[in-house]
Amino acid sequence: MPTTIWSYMNAMACMDAPGHWVPAGGDGVCVSGVPQAPALDCAGEEWVEPRWRRYQVPPATDWSAWVQVDYGSCGGEVVPVLTAEEFRRLPLPVPAVHMQPDTGWVLVNKETIVYTDPAPVTLTTQLLGRNVTVEATPSRYTYGWGDGSDPERTSDPGAPYPAFDVFHIYEELGEVAITITTEWSGRYQVEGDPQWRDVTGTATTTATGPVFEVQERRSHLVSGLCTDDPKPVDC
Repeated sequence: MPTTIWSYMNAMACMDAPGHWVPAGGDGVCVSGVPQAPALDCAGEEWVEPRWRRYQVPPATDWSAWVQVDYGSCGGEVVPVLTAEEFRRLPLPVPAVHMQPDTGWVLVNKETIVYTDPAPVTLTTQLLGRNVTVEATPSRYTYGWGDGSDPERTSDPGAPYPAFDVFHIYEELGEVAITITTEWSGRYQVEGDPQWRDVTGTATTTATGPVFEVQERRSHLVSGLCTDDPKPVDC
């Protein structure tokens, strides 16, 4: 899926001929000649012009029209905010489903262990022309077992055997596949600002593991080795 590119700027709002608010030109002047929108009364504090946003979806090279995000603010430079929408558009990795036993089949009525990678990832993006470091961390996992049973939602990523942190017991024979939906929480740091800020909202990724078979195996005594040639009739 193409990654949407976002672009931001601060500019005075101008009224164009059809009556829409548009950003002022590069020189800060309204091309239409219609008076600019009034600035906020900041009681002596510095006023920051309204924020605007546009986007581009590669491979297309055309940008969308500028859309006004706010009406300006008081207090000098405003630190850009990474919204939940922008967080969800970042290229988050998709943690895979791991299971044990990992043989292409599991035993019915026995524990099948599952786990995934809980490692956080660091990504970079830009807001208002400033570099932003984003740290995304898996926070919750939803396992769909593929057998019609209720999914399991947990904050535990699971672990390999001999741990039984997350597991499922299949009660019916057949072919199934496990799906994991990972919920990501995020925080970000804007270039030039030492503070880390939490993203308000989460993102999700989903992965489905390979199809495997739930089998029943029974042990019994045989007269020879089942690897013999010819194979014993009671194997």
